[in-house]
Amino acid sequence: MENTIVSKIRIFRKIIIQGIFIALIIQPASAQSLFDSISGSATKDIETGGFLRSGLYINSPDNNTGIPVSFSDLSLNMEAGNGVKYRAYADLRYRYGAEYGERVNSPVLREAWAAWYTPYSELKAGKQIVTWSRMDIFNLQDVSGPRNDLYRSFDSADRYLGNVALDITLMPADNFSINALIIPEHRSSVLYTDFIDLPEIINIQNLSSSPDNYVSYGLRAKIYLKNFSADISYFDGYNPLPGLSLDSINIQSANDQPVISLKETTYKIRSLSASMDLVTSKAILRTEAIWIDPDLDYRSSEHVMLPEVKWAAGLEYLMGDIRLIAEYSGKYILDFEEPDFEPVLPEESSFNDIIALPPAQAFEYTRLQIASFNRLYNYQLQETSHYAGLNLTYDKGFSRLVPSISLIYNITADEYMISPRLEIKPVENTRIVAGAELYYGPDNSLFDLINGRLNSVFAGLRIDF
Repeated sequence: MENTIVSKIRIFRKIIIQGIFIALIIQPASAQSLFDSISGSATKDIETGGFLRSGLYINSPDNNTGIPVSFSDLSLNMEAGNGVKYRAYADLRYRYGAEYGERVNSPVLREAWAAWYTPYSELKAGKQIVTWSRMDIFNLQDVSGPRNDLYRSFDSADRYLGNVALDITLMPADNFSINALIIPEHRSSVLYTDFIDLPEIINIQNLSSSPDNYVSYGLRAKIYLKNFSADISYFDGYNPLPGLSLDSINIQSANDQPVISLKETTYKIRSLSASMDLVTSKAILRTEAIWIDPDLDYRSSEHVMLPEVKWAAGLEYLMGDIRLIAEYSGKYILDFEEPDFEPVLPEESSFNDIIALPPAQAFEYTRLQIASFNRLYNYQLQETSHYAGLNLTYDKGFSRLVPSISLIYNITADEYMISPRLEIKPVENTRIVAGAELYYGPDNSLFDLINGRLNSVFAGLRIDF
């Protein structure tokens, strides 16, 4: 094990040295972007850039310390247009490395869209990341945007996944706009199940294709005043977060060993939300609320969430060189009823009670167990839940050291995530990052199920060009 760790550290050191070498070649002595120095680039309305990034994650599942993730990323992006009549943007990413025993060698088109502007309208089409929430921690209004919270990166924005979408904005007045979002192809968020030690009898099929009728749409009206803005939004489409549904139960005749097949299943929701923010000399006050109603009944569809209402309030405050973000969020479950079983995935021992039941009854028994686990995943075990979030950052202008700490606490479930972080800026456009991402929760809570792999110490280097 020690030889393996030493080997991975050497690989990581080599990646960093290569990244620095490449950056020294492409960066002029003034530390400007390479493309800023090209004569005539501004007149052509084209800007290009990107970054090189390397990192590793260290964790200790079952007290066995190792480096499960080491990676090197390359981002190349291009922006064309004057921002007045038209604009186009593309971001191509390439990652090479190793993640949890598997080799990663893949290019990804993160975003690629074009926009056309008039004095009273904006039309934007292509693969894009759409975020409607005003909050920094509890992003209640981002019901249309899929995420991958398992993606290992010290830049949290990388966890947002793009959607192919058409975004139309009308601006009939200077302080008022109407926005329509059309998503013709559904893309799901990534579930935590890949990081959960599943019972041996459980198989899960990933969501491989979009539903037949997959169009989603959203509407948003927004008002802007001098130090105040507010909006109201409506979304009708597929929930980015799928649920687990029971596909089949097979009993192997040789040893009566059950095999349970689950599949990720998406479903449609409707949501109505509103938000506002107020800006003062040193603070920003934000509020947000949303009602979410699935189109299927959770009693007959085990993968579907219960209807719920969520709300949040937050404060962003500047105290000299310290930025404080503090937020509270709450949730109320409509039509609440207690789950039928303990919210855990079925083990082989659970079949001792149903082995003699008719197949239809055994299927229903297991289906209700899966429904209880989905309740755990969606934090719908309690009728009312409360959450608190905090982010504290010290950044003294051009300071070379930027320490910060983030905390999210589920008051009701007694779960919390804490992430201390330190950024070092030795020169312009270069960041060295070190920190940790730690999850804690009581036995059989969601954080308890995933923290074996997610609890990590990380370090990395990023060079922008």
